[in-house]
Amino acid sequence: MVIRGSLAFMCVAACAIAAEPVPLQVTEVAPTRMEVRGRALFADFGKAAYGNLQVAFAADPPAGELTVRLGEKITEQGVVDRKPPGSVNYREVKLAVRPGQRTYRLAIPSKPFHKGKASVKTPPSIGEVTVFRYVEIEGVAPAKDALSLRQLFVHAPFDDEASSFESSDKTLNAVWDLCKHTMKATTAFGVYIDGERERIPYEADAYINQLSHYACDLDPRVARATVAHLLAHPTWPTEWSLHMPMMAAADYLATGDAALAREHYQALKKKLLMDKARDDGLLRASAIVDWPAAERDGYNDGVVDPKQTKQVGPMINTVVNAFYYHALNRMALLARAVDNEDDARDSERKAAQVRDSFNRVFFDAARGLYVDGEGSRHASLHANMVALAFELAPPERVAKVAAFVRSRGMACSVYGAQYLLEGLFLAGEDRYAVDLMTARTKRSWWHMIESGSTMTWEAWDAQFKKNLTWNHAWGAVPANILARFVLGVRPAAPGYSKITIAPQPGGLAWVRGKVPTAVGPVAVKIENAATFRMEIELPAKARGSVALPMRQQRQVLLDGKPEQAVATDRTLNVEVPAGRHVLESR
Repeated sequence: MVIRGSLAFMCVAACAIAAEPVPLQVTEVAPTRMEVRGRALFADFGKAAYGNLQVAFAADPPAGELTVRLGEKITEQGVVDRKPPGSVNYREVKLAVRPGQRTYRLAIPSKPFHKGKASVKTPPSIGEVTVFRYVEIEGVAPAKDALSLRQLFVHAPFDDEASSFESSDKTLNAVWDLCKHTMKATTAFGVYIDGERERIPYEADAYINQLSHYACDLDPRVARATVAHLLAHPTWPTEWSLHMPMMAAADYLATGDAALAREHYQALKKKLLMDKARDDGLLRASAIVDWPAAERDGYNDGVVDPKQTKQVGPMINTVVNAFYYHALNRMALLARAVDNEDDARDSERKAAQVRDSFNRVFFDAARGLYVDGEGSRHASLHANMVALAFELAPPERVAKVAAFVRSRGMACSVYGAQYLLEGLFLAGEDRYAVDLMTARTKRSWWHMIESGSTMTWEAWDAQFKKNLTWNHAWGAVPANILARFVLGVRPAAPGYSKITIAPQPGGLAWVRGKVPTAVGPVAVKIENAATFRMEIELPAKARGSVALPMRQQRQVLLDGKPEQAVATDRTLNVEVPAGRHVLESR
């Protein structure tokens, strides 16, 4: 049961850095389960959220003190885990009860780390929050009806009905639900943060958060506030800087509004780090590659940059330059959005030079793979998955590179999974990509679910990152991958005035869902059998370009009539007008 409160607050953390502060809302959530356990009351709110706890007595209480325990995790005995692993959240708060006062909110003390300058603060109107699903209260009367409890869930505006996803695979459906809730629950600060331990925005975290947020509810306010914040408070990794033009371009493509480019154009351009380029266009910079460091698949044989021990050399390396290539192309898009054709052409020229040098310097023709950098003999998952994700590998090289990527499995972090999955789908490896999202191994989203979490994690397991959080949105990669690749809905023009629908359902028997766009929702329903059948509904202001999987007869029916299709190696492509249509590929 969810009771929607009428309270709304302006996010002070964003006010100083964004033209339009993000309004924060408080939703009152009732427990899904309450139990009396001796002299303690236990409550489960169903899902973890950032917020506070409201305690209301049914009758005037006597004076006293309650001990309130809040946490994300319970033990095997079903009690709140007071010593959870890593940075999984547990808080204990004392509540002084006064005669004549029936309703209380907790006075949650700030954690020492959250008082630092880098951590985003909650506005005074909201007060301190914590993230929790479970509550135990000691010192109350043992009757359940003596108290009414509400989780005061703080979040930015979020349309729960804007998106949907369902398929023939129950695991994948649970993964979607996990990721979608993460999108809503991690907006509590009005900017994207990296989780409860630090509460700090980071560029790469924010980009993945943005993609998945827009796939669930296309409200750009939190993403735009985050861009402004990060331009004022940048972080240190090389690739993180390159994510900034990527964020602004993702917003422009999704909304059709070039506001971020107009307001921050010169600052975004500096994020390209062009001053680090040598004569052949490649950047001289070590890379973070992945995080934590153990998730780098032995990148460059583990040799780190001696001047920056958190990053890895060689200085001319594959990962940085793949991101640089992509960021240059995104910057060209932004330049045209603000009518700067000279900059657009310059960015495209530089990108073409990087592409040529990338394939000359990093490709090992004998193995048919990309090595980690100039002078390196090691070929990692990361070097090859970014070559696929940013379409740097020429068509004749894709199959062998993709085969190597498949051979490495999920040898990357939850962050790296964004580019691993993108690369696989772009290479036509959708069956394997879907298998990774439905896996039930320790390195999977299902592992988060079976461990009891209702938000995605910072890492696959505490085994791989000892201080991991259970509320980290960069782990919610499937939310955007399922919308953009499995359902296949992507903007073919800024603001979705033209929409690409190119579903890649892998081995799923059926899929259906709804994806929000700037012109209205796109509904997709797929039956993936010998005859591939798809029902779509396009908004009134949109045109669609539909790519159906190739079938032996290479025939497409549009609304029951044969339709001329343009064939590629893997798809049959047809143009469709707005409205509801049925397409079949045989």
